[in-house]
Amino acid sequence: MSEPMQIKDRIERNRQELRRLAENHGMQDNKVLEQSMVLDELINEYYRFQYKKRYMKRQPTA
Repeated sequence: MSEPMQIKDRIERNRQELRRLAENHGMQDNKVLEQSMVLDELINEYYRFQYKKRYMKRQPTA
């Protein structure tokens, strides 16, 4: 499995966990906030990987 797919799988698992925590504890609970921050970082990691992949494919303009 490629790295972006692994990250996407981790994002989906963490999104489901966030949903579960929010349903069980409410949106204002610290557990929900912490899980949201974990999910945000995974999403950022995915976008950094995608940006780096595109940046490396670019051809010099000169």
